[in-house]
Amino acid sequence: MDRSRYRKYQHCRDRTRHSRSLPAAVLLLLVCTPPVSTAQSSLQPPLQIYEQGNAAFRSGNYPAALSSYLAARRAGLEKNTLTYNIGVTYYKLARYEEARETFRDLLDDAEMAPLAYYNLGLVSLKLGDAQSARRWFHLTIRESDSAKLRTAAEAMVARLDERKPAARPSRWSGFVTLGGGYDSNVTLRSDSETIVTSEQTDYFGEFFAYGQARISGNRNRGISLEGSLYLLNYEQLNAYNTSSLRLGGSLARRLNHWRVSGSLHYVHTLLDQDGYTRSAALGLRARRRLDRDLHLRLRYEIAYIEDLDTRIAYLQGWRHKSNASAVWRLDDKKRLILSYQLELNDREDLDGTRFVSYSPTRHTLRVRGRYKFSPRYTAALDLRYRYSRYNDPTELASGGTETREENRTRATLSFSHNLRHGMVVSAEYRYTANASNFRRYDYHREEIMLNLLWPW
Repeated sequence: MDRSRYRKYQHCRDRTRHSRSLPAAVLLLLVCTPPVSTAQSSLQPPLQIYEQGNAAFRSGNYPAALSSYLAARRAGLEKNTLTYNIGVTYYKLARYEEARETFRDLLDDAEMAPLAYYNLGLVSLKLGDAQSARRWFHLTIRESDSAKLRTAAEAMVARLDERKPAARPSRWSGFVTLGGGYDSNVTLRSDSETIVTSEQTDYFGEFFAYGQARISGNRNRGISLEGSLYLLNYEQLNAYNTSSLRLGGSLARRLNHWRVSGSLHYVHTLLDQDGYTRSAALGLRARRRLDRDLHLRLRYEIAYIEDLDTRIAYLQGWRHKSNASAVWRLDDKKRLILSYQLELNDREDLDGTRFVSYSPTRHTLRVRGRYKFSPRYTAALDLRYRYSRYNDPTELASGGTETREENRTRATLSFSHNLRHGMVVSAEYRYTANASNFRRYDYHREEIMLNLLWPW
């Protein structure tokens, strides 16, 4: 490529990069070079064929533009701006299904994804799917670094909602859940989950509140503070009442195709209004899009747990959790999540004068499927299997030693109904079976819950 053509190509790239911050009330296309003769296009370099497509598009000859763009791709030109222009041309030709598939190919590009979200919203409108359009526009608002593109998306959401343009998203967000239900075998929901069950039934009430304040940047690049409060109260078994306060913050960044964040939290837990445990946890998270419908999520957390009650000093120590999840968005109605978690524990272990291991190594497999029957009704099925083997043999009261092993299976079925203003009411049934070679840890448990979520 000669120097003058190289300068034109660089100018094209610069203008295309700048376009990501321009208003997007309509589909965008930038033509970067003067028209070039279309003669003998099969013998021309791919970039020149691409430029011919730009010229044809500017003149309104969309069939010729599409022909040139596809020829440039066959000739070996691989540019996301070419993919974008093909999507725009399909849109102009009212070939909306092909436009949608083309714009989806841009979702792996962290820079162009927000613009693709916006255009997918426009395509969804043409296909008569207002719900999907609203979802794409909300993704644009949430993910784009361009204030102008977010404003355009907000205007489209406002048109869909038949109201004035929305104000800039608040830096404050959160939700509150209220619920209650029936528990057939009450257990203490501790960090180690080593406490035996009560073998008693009871009714319970739950309260959970979460809040986040973004103090700089946005979701992709910013700093946030967050906190949550959890309260669990039983009608009769007050010894199992739990209160937990969690405070901390996170720092988010984008690294190429990855969205990564680091967090630091402090957790203080009370049992029946008395001190139980406190812990500090450092977490790392990363996620990226592997395919237009496939996401990978990675998570690691290290926590030091300190006892606040000398009777449970054996729970004090370190806990590591590593998790990998694959999320498939099969379509607008179905979603599937597969995940694996490894948990390592190094606790104090000693219980009185006899050595008892409270430091398990755990492997957890999880499958979760969600199906949306309609915009208001959703069902979900969550299946989990956990295998635990404790690190050291336990001294038995009858003499000798034995290493504790457990297999726990859990199935959760839930139905939810979306109300106005983002509120959600849900019903949930959960069945848990734990099999252990230490019979005191064998149990079966059923829980039935009704919850109301209110975002703010």
